[in-house]
Amino acid sequence: MARHAVMTRQVCPLVPIKPSDSPNLLVSAEFVWREGGILELSYGFRSRSETGLDDVQLPPTALTPQRCDELWTNTCLEAFLAQPGQENYWELNVSPSGDWNLYAFNGYRSGLQPELDVQPPTINSHVGLRDFRCDVLLNLSPWLPGVTCPELSLTTVMKHSDASFSYWAIRHAGKAADFHDRRSFVQP
Repeated sequence: MARHAVMTRQVCPLVPIKPSDSPNLLVSAEFVWREGGILELSYGFRSRSETGLDDVQLPPTALTPQRCDELWTNTCLEAFLAQPGQENYWELNVSPSGDWNLYAFNGYRSGLQPELDVQPPTINSHVGLRDFRCDVLLNLSPWLPGVTCPELSLTTVMKHSDASFSYWAIRHAGKAADFHDRRSFVQP
């Protein structure tokens, strides 16, 4: 099968907001921006612990994945996307279960609404004893105009077996986790 030309590809380690969170866990995200506004995302967790991923709560695979709200109340993989120089941005939430949602904002944490002009993403997850991987394929057309790779932030909200949460991102702009802060977005 022929693949579209790749315009940008980057693998990024994700770091927790608190360095003491999950010291035995390695988290990474990869994005591939292709011609025509196709975005491929891949999130990975790898445990260095003897107990594997027992500390991470991964929801079971949904029989019929669907669009859902409040996915961040459990382990959730996220991508924030924006056109350079624009205030508006989008937030993609993907559950390891296969459920998803895409929200549009007209400014920092304002004007939240579901982005309706979107095709459901293709989501595939694999869970092993010590590793987890989730691949997401999302067509950004027509809701994200332009032919250039957007500014983005790849993040993870992780729920642990003790019901605590840790917050992972390419970079954190402040002392508290705030994935909406555009200072944490990168321009690939």
